[in-house]
Amino acid sequence: MNIQPHAIIDDHDWQIPAFDAAIYGEKQHRHALVIPVINEGDRIRGQLERIKAAGLPVDVIIADGGSTDGSLEPEFVRSVNVCAVLTKTGPGKLSAQLRMAYAWCLRQGYHGIVTIDGNGKDGVEAVADITAKLDEGSDYVQGSRYLPGGEAENTPLERTIANRLIHAPLLSISGRHFFTDTTNGFRGYSARYLTHPDVRPFRDEFQVYSLLFYLTVRAGQLGLKVDHVPVVRRYPQSGKVPTKIGGLSSKLALLGETVFAATGGYTPASSAARLSAMFWPLLLTVLVAVPLFASMVIAPRYSPDSWALYELSQTLWDDFYRFSHLRSYASDAPYSSAFPPLYPTLIALIDGVFATGPRTGLYLAFACFIGFALVSEQIGRRVTGAAWVGLGAALLVVLGPGMLPDELAAGRTTPLQLLLYAIILRGLLRREALGLAGAAGIGVLAGLAILNRFDAALLPLLCAGMIGWTTRKPALALASLAGAAIAVSPWIAFSLNTFGVIFATDNAGIATSLDPKAFVTDWWPAAQPSLGDDLVAWLAKLTSNLGNLVYTAIALLFSPMGLALAAALALPAALQYVASRRPQAGAPDLPAKQGLGLLATFAAMMAVMMAPQVISGYIEYRYFNALFWAAFLAALCALILTGANIHQRRNLGRIVGLVIAAVALPFATLQMLQAAKDGTLDSTRWSDFAATEDVKNLKSCISDNTGARVLVLGDNRFVAKAGALGGLATMMEPRNMMDGRLDRAGSRAFIESWRVDYVLIADASRADFARTTFDLDAVAGCPLALYRVRRAN
Repeated sequence: MNIQPHAIIDDHDWQIPAFDAAIYGEKQHRHALVIPVINEGDRIRGQLERIKAAGLPVDVIIADGGSTDGSLEPEFVRSVNVCAVLTKTGPGKLSAQLRMAYAWCLRQGYHGIVTIDGNGKDGVEAVADITAKLDEGSDYVQGSRYLPGGEAENTPLERTIANRLIHAPLLSISGRHFFTDTTNGFRGYSARYLTHPDVRPFRDEFQVYSLLFYLTVRAGQLGLKVDHVPVVRRYPQSGKVPTKIGGLSSKLALLGETVFAATGGYTPASSAARLSAMFWPLLLTVLVAVPLFASMVIAPRYSPDSWALYELSQTLWDDFYRFSHLRSYASDAPYSSAFPPLYPTLIALIDGVFATGPRTGLYLAFACFIGFALVSEQIGRRVTGAAWVGLGAALLVVLGPGMLPDELAAGRTTPLQLLLYAIILRGLLRREALGLAGAAGIGVLAGLAILNRFDAALLPLLCAGMIGWTTRKPALALASLAGAAIAVSPWIAFSLNTFGVIFATDNAGIATSLDPKAFVTDWWPAAQPSLGDDLVAWLAKLTSNLGNLVYTAIALLFSPMGLALAAALALPAALQYVASRRPQAGAPDLPAKQGLGLLATFAAMMAVMMAPQVISGYIEYRYFNALFWAAFLAALCALILTGANIHQRRNLGRIVGLVIAAVALPFATLQMLQAAKDGTLDSTRWSDFAATEDVKNLKSCISDNTGARVLVLGDNRFVAKAGALGGLATMMEPRNMMDGRLDRAGSRAFIESWRVDYVLIADASRADFARTTFDLDAVAGCPLALYRVRRAN
């Protein structure tokens, strides 16, 4: 009987190899059985005879790759009821044969196609089971020798291992359906599946085995109905294994095609590519941030800087930036030049509205980090079109030793700085739509970054340079500089009025000092040698600092952060390396390449921004956060953009996100469990964080002179806390006094020069130094180790 085509087929863009068709019978069934062969000899002859004997409900179509062994002589194939023999004359191997046969069958109007190997290994009886599944509405039916009722006879061990441990798991994950035998060519397809506009199997890039692997994964991805049937596959007990896959290179090529299919390399670029909603990155960020926040909110790990920021926030409504405690001895002004004003101002505003108290900096730090992670994710999506990449780079930073303990747990300024940098980078990526207002906005953000951290002083110039370079519009660069100048102008005005300099910072003297150990809390009775005295020595100091910078950066890469980065790069890179054994189907478009170039340039900017650390010698882990984030983001995006199309890039992005989540989530959970173990999650300790018992004791001991200056030896945190919560004139011990660079005579000169009234020995190890250096009298009845300084009349 003549069965008419079930639908009109749009085949205008099908790429089919040239072939000759020998027709031996009319179409009689709804389904075709396609058998690809090349020189299979008696194996295909025996198989065709078994098919005829089984009386299967299919029309048999031979897809010949160019056999020369005489096994497909017309008289024979006619005798076993073969409907047609299609002989490929164009280029290609197995996948080209299948494209040829599938296209011919679809044009003949078949509703489904079953494929079976032509080497005689398969039991032909399961063909009827597959056609039954197709008639029931299945779109893809995979035969499996490992299902109940199936049989795997004499299967070589290496094939079993490769199939069960590599091939099937990869294609199952990618195909969103559990498969057990994906190397088995015994399978069936509906015409609806093969003609689906988002499948497009008739492309020249399918040459060897790739079409089989691609069709395995694509049905589940499109939500089509996938099913399985048990089949029998028998290998001979001895002799040569009937296969066309021989040698290591062929097996590696096969693995490459598998990986390429599993990662979406064959998915049509024109098909709809769904990008996950921002809700999911937000959820992952919260799942990481909440345990970290819980582990420290009861007992934040505030540093002296943390308390100083809170103290300065309290001056917003009173005598702006007047400091109670003393920490920098370059100036005797009662106002601070140690901290930019943005973070204290934000703390003051939030505390004023919500009455959040000293923990406000902690809340602000976590809020800024969440915002930074989401903006970073937006950047990654803009550059690569893939989700999870930008979020992954942001979460990597948390795993470093400089972020969680030094910044997030201490409620300090780096999370806000990262947020500002991320917003700036997102604005720079919109260079094609950047106008005067946008450029000025980037400049304002750069200026705010300076008002958050003085070490961002170079940022406005770098941003203006990048804007001018990428847009070729000098007016935009000037607008950016103008915006930065406006943002920084409040501090300039305050600095001129208070300190008599255009831009006050306590690091000014350190930048020109020749002493490689110089620190902002140093004090010297006489001016120390500086840049103007010995340029060569100063340059030698910079060289040493640069070496320390490189050493510290390398050390950081061996932290959990660096190991997580290595894993996040290694797995997708390994997949891409394996997949690259076949020709790539595409390349990043120009905007993506430009975006990646801008990311790399921004990372270089962050490296230049480390100049203040090199000059000052402050080489601490926490100063690397911005540089590492930008570098990680650029590296991850570069890896993702090696994908052949948007689908493969998004799959690579998912792998990156999965790897980093697999590290970040346990890391955050362990932090919380450790906090519970050491008692810092005990809610009864909530008030301990801001407890002022020691502060009250000190205030009581000096009640006759509440404005007295108290030098504290061995506890800088208490110094800052006493200033923030008690308004006491406590003083940090000069660093050079602590480490012995200032001799005893110099230490006594400090006491006199700064009119120290009391010495508090907070660390017992400093007691001998204090008693043998200063003339002290114990303060009677004081529960603290407090001593009054005895001065000669």
